[in-house]
Amino acid sequence: MGKTLSDKEFNKLIQKHIDKNNYVKIYLSEENPDQSIYGFILKMSDELIMVQEFSDFRLTDIKIIPQERILSIRCNKYDKTIRKILSEEQLIQFNHKIISNTSLTNSENLFKSLQKQNFHCIVESNKKKRGFSIGEIMEVDDTSVIIRNYDPTGKIDKKPHKISFKKIEMVTFNDNYTLTFRKHLKE
Repeated sequence: MGKTLSDKEFNKLIQKHIDKNNYVKIYLSEENPDQSIYGFILKMSDELIMVQEFSDFRLTDIKIIPQERILSIRCNKYDKTIRKILSEEQLIQFNHKIISNTSLTNSENLFKSLQKQNFHCIVESNKKKRGFSIGEIMEVDDTSVIIRNYDPTGKIDKKPHKISFKKIEMVTFNDNYTLTFRKHLKE
């Protein structure tokens, strides 16, 4: 299934989906075709795309995905039917303030913009020891982000997680988990 379009053609395709507000399925893995995201592409840069995820007939979290991770994007008759139903039910309502205040110019600016908006986030990475970190953005520099990670009991790790931008596979924010769980953290 791999990517068959040139970077220029691929960017054009992404922009078309943004302009038409298409509901799409984004494939992320050849090994696991089920690893995909359903939703609306909100904006893009040369490196990143922002997707408003959709599940169970409601908009859920926002995901930032490096473009290099995307294998393909589907928008077929099934997706168009879902889009039509969502539109008729008036369920497509994006938060334009979040969209405009989130920078996609590069990873450093992305995390600084999320930190400024006071979002906790989930950072999925290709680290061998731990595949994700969840929590508050503590520091950002030009090569990495430091996350004040918390576990499923609400306990904050003693040592924050430093994650290299090169290892990031996806960033999730404005999701019910972090918006709710952050209110119940324990030092």
